[in-house]
Amino acid sequence: MAIFKYNEGPGFSYSDMNGYGSALSRYLWYKLYWILGGTILLILSILFWVRGIPNSFSERLNIAVSRFKMPQIISLVVVVVAFVSLGTSIFMATRSKEKNSASKQAELNAVKWEKSYKKYENYKQPRIVAVKADVAIYPKKRTYKANAVFTMINKTDTAIDSIFLNHNSLESTFEFNKPNILVLEDTVFNFDIYKFENKILPGDSLQLTVHVKSKENTVFQRKSPVLANGTFINNFSMFPSLGYSSGGELIDDKTRKKYDLPPNNLRPLPTDSTALGNTYISKDSDWIDFEATVSTSEDQIAIAPGYLQKEWTEGNRKYFYYKMDSKMLNFYAFNSARYEVKKEIWKGISLEIYYHKQHDYNLDRMLKGMKASINYNEKNFSPYQHKQLRIIEFPRTQGTFAQSFANTIPFSEGFGFIAAVDDTNDDGVDYPFAVTAHEVAHQWWAHQVIGADVLGATMLSESLSEYVALKVLEHQNGKPKMRTFLKEALDGYLIQRTLETKREKPLMYNDGQGYIRYQKGSLVFYALSDYLGEEKLNNALKKYVEKVKFQEAPYTTSLEMVNYIKDVTPDSLRYVIKDMFETVTLYKNRIVDAKSTALENGTFKVDIEFEVSKYRNDEKGKKYYGEKVGDTLSYTNEKLSKPLLSVKLEDYIDIGIFTEEEIDGVKKEKQLYLEKHKITQIHNTISIIVGKKPVEVGVDPYNKLIDTKSDDNRMKL
Repeated sequence: MAIFKYNEGPGFSYSDMNGYGSALSRYLWYKLYWILGGTILLILSILFWVRGIPNSFSERLNIAVSRFKMPQIISLVVVVVAFVSLGTSIFMATRSKEKNSASKQAELNAVKWEKSYKKYENYKQPRIVAVKADVAIYPKKRTYKANAVFTMINKTDTAIDSIFLNHNSLESTFEFNKPNILVLEDTVFNFDIYKFENKILPGDSLQLTVHVKSKENTVFQRKSPVLANGTFINNFSMFPSLGYSSGGELIDDKTRKKYDLPPNNLRPLPTDSTALGNTYISKDSDWIDFEATVSTSEDQIAIAPGYLQKEWTEGNRKYFYYKMDSKMLNFYAFNSARYEVKKEIWKGISLEIYYHKQHDYNLDRMLKGMKASINYNEKNFSPYQHKQLRIIEFPRTQGTFAQSFANTIPFSEGFGFIAAVDDTNDDGVDYPFAVTAHEVAHQWWAHQVIGADVLGATMLSESLSEYVALKVLEHQNGKPKMRTFLKEALDGYLIQRTLETKREKPLMYNDGQGYIRYQKGSLVFYALSDYLGEEKLNNALKKYVEKVKFQEAPYTTSLEMVNYIKDVTPDSLRYVIKDMFETVTLYKNRIVDAKSTALENGTFKVDIEFEVSKYRNDEKGKKYYGEKVGDTLSYTNEKLSKPLLSVKLEDYIDIGIFTEEEIDGVKKEKQLYLEKHKITQIHNTISIIVGKKPVEVGVDPYNKLIDTKSDDNRMKL
């Protein structure tokens, strides 16, 4: 605990929206505790201090005793009492009731949870089909109260006699509208089992009414998610879910073995037709009807997904009633803050940004990103399903991310609202625009197309949203500037994969690792649009969207989507599908040497020597070169101490030649030549004639491919 480690304690952070919140007071209390501790040491040091070197410790002790008069006694006693009292208060307020350390206890709890309740994992449960919520947020008290009525239907073909309620540790009550008995109430894991007097027959409906109240913050601990300004709470932290959740299980197989647990099973493969009954977002619902009344302080605006139907004030409270006019995922959130609002009606859609008063300098970038993303997705995939789109700012102290709910996107102030964008820097990334484009794309890739809870599900949401963001950026900035984004994604993927502790699956079988679904996914789809052509790829995706959008179970998979892409992929490029989706394939491409020769007619001959090779990794990171070990193509380069190896090459690789032009006093890169060449061997030489003096050459110069080293693809001449 922090009170036993010198100068330890909680930190603090600042946001423009919410200031220091309650974090600063906790920080100061801990610092006062350690100041008192330091003062005790200072008093003792003064008592024992002598000039020169004493003959012995006993002499130093005698000197200290002789100095220990009434003023020193009173000072030491007062400080010790204050130090011990404050330390005791902190200890009692923050101590864990468990005997083990927090991490050890979490491990033991995970084991007990799985051993006790995993047997119920496949027990059929009704599905939530409608939610009517009433959420009261109290920013001044930093608390909330919430009620919700969940309407459920037994969509299975069997009668259900029991419901398993998986809830949180908040003060809660649960009431069904059909007679039942509470046969289990686990107050440690907050897992209840209700057995019904009459079974819930197929097609039968029932209602669950939930009342929940947040905990209150203490002097030394933050226990409530409510902030004075900028509250952001989602339904998963507030309301219960149905059935057993595997999210609390141990992942590491060595740790599992220690507790006699079987190896951690990955999500099922997308080929498992029995595993397509749930989305990866929710296991207890499909698409729901949603409405909510949200109240807050009279000086704040409260927001939930849906359209504002009514707004009113009672006393010092302000009320907002929202209702969605179409089905949506069981995934929603509530926000409240002192917002300014920027609004624009565009193509019949109300584009709205709710922001902190001083944070207005990136609003136009965000609006531009909203429009560009809607345009791209509507043109290439399907119509936008709502008449409104809102971005809602929340404090950076709650995290630096954005999250897309139906027609509503909470967006951290630190992720775009306070970002400084340098318009004069060609290599700079316009994060407010780019992140907005990504999050808006989720209104299609997640909120129209949602994958089953199997391997590869996040490729259908995160990878496609990243792809849309890259294409929007390309149309905004031009292809030559895309290397900045592609190289950043490539380097991020390469760095993070070295930190993998378990296994790296191919993209279409990924298990939710961020570096695969985001960085690698964006690279793969962007490169694929280059190989197939953007229009051809998007037409395949459009047909896929038309078939699976807003579907009920069984839900779609990465396998189904890739099959649509395969249908438009020529035989000569089938290797691209295998490399990008079905295997973990990495390139080692580099320029070995290059030179330019001026010709008499004013043109230039460019001689390029370059290498192309690739290998594959199994799940444990072991390299192999083909379908099986030993299936290799090798080439001996005299400049290297050992031969290069590669998977058999029949690859089309970009070769680029570039010059520089001065525009407005600034030198900018200009592309002289960029063509794909079919490469069948590792070592290659090529000569190309260009019309202007070249300054740089490259193999895969824009880093579209997954290359293990992104910095040796180009060479200055």
